[in-house]
Amino acid sequence: MKVVHAFDAYAVPKGGIAARCHVLREKERSALMNFCVGTLPECYITQAVLSERVKATGKSASEILANKLPDPGHVMSGDFGEIVTLLFLGSECAQKVELLKKWRYKQDRKKPAPHSDVVVLYREFTDKASKNDFVISAETKQKSTKGAFTPIADAITGLTLDQTGRLARTLAWLREKAIDQGSKPDIAMIERFTHQLAVTYAKHYKAVAIIDRDLLDDELKRQPVPATNNSFEVVVIGIKDLKTFYETVFGRAVKEVTA
Repeated sequence: MKVVHAFDAYAVPKGGIAARCHVLREKERSALMNFCVGTLPECYITQAVLSERVKATGKSASEILANKLPDPGHVMSGDFGEIVTLLFLGSECAQKVELLKKWRYKQDRKKPAPHSDVVVLYREFTDKASKNDFVISAETKQKSTKGAFTPIADAITGLTLDQTGRLARTLAWLREKAIDQGSKPDIAMIERFTHQLAVTYAKHYKAVAIIDRDLLDDELKRQPVPATNNSFEVVVIGIKDLKTFYETVFGRAVKEVTA
């Protein structure tokens, strides 16, 4: 499923922040939910590892997956926002990109994954560096209930960390994880962006806010927000009944996963 196709472009209200805004079409709600339910387990554990752990422990696939997922609350909300951002930005790309599922590397399921929120990689060739290679790095914030939290402003503020060194540290960390747990192609993919630097590659930065549809207009018009410039893009995504949506996705993923 091309996640981006489930959303319509949405006009920012007069006086709102300069952003590219999209809202989930209600007729696509079930399809997107089903896709997220099927995709979520792989974000936390590979199918091969899941099957191995079922055999080794005698526990069900549901029990193994539940042991990886955050409890309902702000970490679950944050993880879901990051995962939807990864799927959305990846599906916008015409190229075949690599979606880095960094939630697999959590040390504590009750805490957010470290470093940059979302990383998407593209290599034109598998055996050499190309000037057409690129990285998409995104800072993501999610708001599903009323409150003082400012997801758009906070995403913009957080993104500056990626632009000033956090992305480089994230890529180095992902290389360590690929060496520890990945395959030779996994290592080669990430080393293009950590070691093969004689050929430059593009870096695209995004500040992404995922907001409950009923709160969307107020957040788009909320002032002040940090100044924006051409070094990054602000993307805002609206989903109706967001809290119900993501809690249902996590709940169903546990119930429906198979080894």
